Amino acid sequence: MSKELRELLQSLEEKKAKVRNLIAEDKVTEAENMMEEVRALQKKVLMQQELEASEAFNLDDATPVNNAERDLEAEYKRVFLKGLRKQRITADDYSIINEYKAAMHEGGVSTDSDGDMGIIVPEDIQTKINELMRSMNDLSKIIRVEKVNTLSGSRVLEKDEDMVPFAVVDEYGEIQEMDNPKFTPVTYKLVKRAGFLPITNELLKDSDQNIISYVTRWIAKKHVVTKNSLIIEILKSLSSKDLKDIKAIKKVLNVDLDPALSLSSTIITNQDGFQWLDEQEDGNGRPLLQDDITQPGKKLFKGRPIAVVANRTLPSTGTTTVKAPFIVGNFKELMVLFNQGVYELASTTTGGDAWRRDTTELRTITRDDCVKWDTDAAVFGKLTISTTGA
Repeated sequence: MSKELRELLQSLEEKKAKVRNLIAEDKVTEAENMMEEVRALQKKVLMQQELEASEAFNLDDATPVNNAERDLEAEYKRVFLKGLRKQRITADDYSIINEYKAAMHEGGVSTDSDGDMGIIVPEDIQTKINELMRSMNDLSKIIRVEKVNTLSGSRVLEKDEDMVPFAVVDEYGEIQEMDNPKFTPVTYKLVKRAGFLPITNELLKDSDQNIISYVTRWIAKKHVVTKNSLIIEILKSLSSKDLKDIKAIKKVLNVDLDPALSLSSTIITNQDGFQWLDEQEDGNGRPLLQDDITQPGKKLFKGRPIAVVANRTLPSTGTTTVKAPFIVGNFKELMVLFNQGVYELASTTTGGDAWRRDTTELRTITRDDCVKWDTDAAVFGKLTISTTGA
């Protein structure tokens, strides 16, 4: 990336910060004037990028060789690792940080809205974190997840209204107005969540790859636990229904849920509930659960996948009559997880216990919110698995 483009992006970021401050101070007119400068700078940035791309075009084989974005990612990753190691950040490094932030803002990501900004995790490392989470018991895989650019906002949900059929219309006849869909606004407000990880100074002297691997594993595990707790909190807020046996479970699938929701439903239960279900057999001694050929090691009940949660996370209740949580439904319709899709990191060698332990404490911040959509999309069952307390 050329010096000219870097300076333009940094200037653009500074102008945007001024606009945000003016809006916060309720200086609307001044903010509008400043936005004109922002728009003009955005045009300059686009023209400069186009110019550099055309200059970097290989005329021999007509192959574009513009690696500006890749170069910026590599430069920022280098600065990111320096920040983790608490090494001195130079003026040039700060320029790269601002440039990367500007590029993130151009992509619609806001990261400094509350003034508590650390270093944004580089995109390729965030991808590794997301890949790790997919390999874990992450319940967000079965719900709707929406990436948003603002800390608060709203979405609309179409109500489950009975639709009427198309009206019969004579040739050249007037088409009657049909029933209009009704929508319910659903608001979200991202909540900042944070945690810290002590890192030994010996690890910080290790290779870049080992540091990244250590940090990504921790962030992935921490975020999965956080998301699962938000999801389970919403599940627990549903009205419960007693399920005595297999027939009761089938009735939930056949009657309680809308057919369209039932066909696309998933079952969430704990270890106790899964063990009970895994022991059930039909009249010929064949297990009721089937293997999921698309996911080795996973099971299906009546074609519906089963997500198993630890007993400590979603415990069974009762002593003489033990009941396991057994939630059935289309969880993509039940709730949505809003997040920004980015992680922010900051490290210290003096705060907390870092000085006493001779460690570096790594703080991670993420923002998300989990909101209910359609409460009729799932049934929270309490499955009787034992009547002896054993």
